[in-house]
Amino acid sequence: MAPKAREDLIIPYKHIPAKVRKDAGGNVIAQSLPMAAMFMRNKMLSWAALFLSVQSYLQEPINKPEVANDDSASQPAILRVLFAFISVLTCYMDIVFPSSNPAFKKSVPAAPTA
Repeated sequence: MAPKAREDLIIPYKHIPAKVRKDAGGNVIAQSLPMAAMFMRNKMLSWAALFLSVQSYLQEPINKPEVANDDSASQPAILRVLFAFISVLTCYMDIVFPSSNPAFKKSVPAAPTA
Protein backbone atom coordinates (compact mmCIF):
# COMPACT_ATOMS: atom_id res chain seq x y z
CA MET A 1 0.00 0.00 0.00
CA ALA A 2 1.33 3.45 -0.99
CA PRO A 3 2.09 5.94 1.75
CA LYS A 4 -0.60 8.59 2.24
CA ALA A 5 0.27 12.19 1.21
CA ARG A 6 0.75 14.65 3.99
CA GLU A 7 -2.05 17.19 4.21
CA ASP A 8 0.29 20.10 4.92
CA LEU A 9 2.18 19.55 1.63
CA ILE A 10 -0.88 19.65 -0.63
CA ILE A 11 -1.24 22.92 -2.56
CA PRO A 12 -4.64 23.55 -4.16
CA TYR A 13 -4.66 24.39 -7.88
CA LYS A 14 -5.76 27.92 -8.81
CA HIS A 15 -6.46 28.41 -12.49
CA ILE A 16 -5.13 31.67 -13.97
CA PRO A 17 -6.50 32.24 -17.50
CA ALA A 18 -4.08 33.33 -20.20
CA LYS A 19 -4.03 36.95 -21.29
CA VAL A 20 -5.73 37.87 -24.53
CA ARG A 21 -3.25 38.25 -27.38
CA LYS A 22 -3.59 41.23 -29.67
CA ASP A 23 -2.94 39.90 -33.15
CA ALA A 24 -3.61 42.92 -35.33
CA GLY A 25 -1.47 41.96 -38.32
CA GLY A 26 -3.32 38.96 -39.71
CA ASN A 27 -6.77 40.19 -38.79
CA VAL A 28 -6.43 43.55 -40.53
CA ILE A 29 -5.29 41.89 -43.74
CA ALA A 30 -8.02 39.24 -43.52
CA GLN A 31 -10.61 42.01 -43.13
CA SER A 32 -9.42 44.40 -45.84
CA LEU A 33 -8.14 42.09 -48.57
CA PRO A 34 -11.57 40.77 -49.67
CA MET A 35 -12.79 44.31 -50.31
CA ALA A 36 -9.69 45.12 -52.35
CA ALA A 37 -10.17 41.92 -54.34
CA MET A 38 -13.79 42.82 -55.09
CA PHE A 39 -12.94 46.36 -56.20
CA MET A 40 -10.09 45.29 -58.46
CA ARG A 41 -11.77 42.03 -59.60
CA ASN A 42 -8.46 40.30 -58.99
CA LYS A 43 -8.81 36.54 -58.65
CA MET A 44 -5.41 36.08 -57.01
CA LEU A 45 -6.24 38.60 -54.28
CA SER A 46 -9.62 37.00 -53.65
CA TRP A 47 -8.09 33.53 -53.23
CA ALA A 48 -5.41 34.95 -50.93
CA ALA A 49 -8.14 36.67 -48.92
CA LEU A 50 -10.04 33.40 -48.60
CA PHE A 51 -6.98 31.49 -47.42
CA LEU A 52 -6.02 34.22 -44.93
CA SER A 53 -9.54 34.39 -43.54
CA VAL A 54 -9.70 30.60 -43.12
CA GLN A 55 -6.37 30.77 -41.32
CA SER A 56 -7.72 33.55 -39.12
CA TYR A 57 -10.78 31.42 -38.37
CA LEU A 58 -8.63 28.45 -37.39
CA GLN A 59 -6.50 30.61 -35.08
CA GLU A 60 -9.53 32.01 -33.26
CA PRO A 61 -9.48 30.79 -29.64
CA ILE A 62 -12.32 28.49 -28.63
CA ASN A 63 -12.84 29.97 -25.18
CA LYS A 64 -12.47 33.63 -25.95
CA PRO A 65 -12.86 35.73 -22.80
CA GLU A 66 -15.57 38.34 -22.97
CA VAL A 67 -13.85 41.69 -22.59
CA ALA A 68 -16.21 44.61 -22.04
CA ASN A 69 -13.61 47.25 -22.93
CA ASP A 70 -12.34 45.67 -26.16
CA ASP A 71 -10.40 48.20 -28.25
CA SER A 72 -9.99 45.87 -31.22
CA ALA A 73 -13.69 45.37 -31.91
CA SER A 74 -13.19 43.28 -35.02
CA GLN A 75 -15.70 41.19 -36.86
CA PRO A 76 -16.01 37.50 -36.00
CA ALA A 77 -13.75 35.11 -37.88
CA ILE A 78 -16.63 33.27 -39.58
CA LEU A 79 -17.84 36.59 -40.99
CA ARG A 80 -14.36 37.18 -42.45
CA VAL A 81 -14.52 33.76 -44.15
CA LEU A 82 -17.97 34.53 -45.57
CA PHE A 83 -16.82 37.92 -46.83
CA ALA A 84 -13.76 36.38 -48.51
CA PHE A 85 -15.93 33.69 -50.12
CA ILE A 86 -18.19 36.41 -51.51
CA SER A 87 -15.13 38.15 -52.95
CA VAL A 88 -14.16 34.93 -54.77
CA LEU A 89 -17.70 34.63 -56.14
CA THR A 90 -17.62 38.27 -57.24
CA CYS A 91 -14.39 37.74 -59.16
CA TYR A 92 -15.83 34.74 -61.00
CA MET A 93 -19.21 36.34 -61.68
CA ASP A 94 -18.26 37.06 -65.33
CA ILE A 95 -18.47 33.35 -66.06
CA VAL A 96 -22.12 33.15 -65.03
CA PHE A 97 -23.19 36.64 -66.13
CA PRO A 98 -20.99 37.77 -69.02
CA SER A 99 -20.76 41.55 -69.21
CA SER A 100 -20.72 41.86 -73.02
CA ASN A 101 -21.63 39.59 -75.89
CA PRO A 102 -19.51 40.08 -79.05
CA ALA A 103 -22.40 39.01 -81.33
CA PHE A 104 -24.68 41.57 -79.70
CA LYS A 105 -22.11 44.33 -80.23
CA LYS A 106 -21.90 43.52 -83.94
CA SER A 107 -25.69 43.54 -84.42
CA VAL A 108 -26.22 47.01 -82.85
CA PRO A 109 -25.45 49.82 -85.32
CA ALA A 110 -22.99 52.43 -84.16
CA ALA A 111 -24.32 55.92 -83.48
CA PRO A 112 -23.40 58.43 -86.16
CA THR A 113 -20.86 61.02 -85.10
CA ALA A 114 -21.29 64.65 -86.05
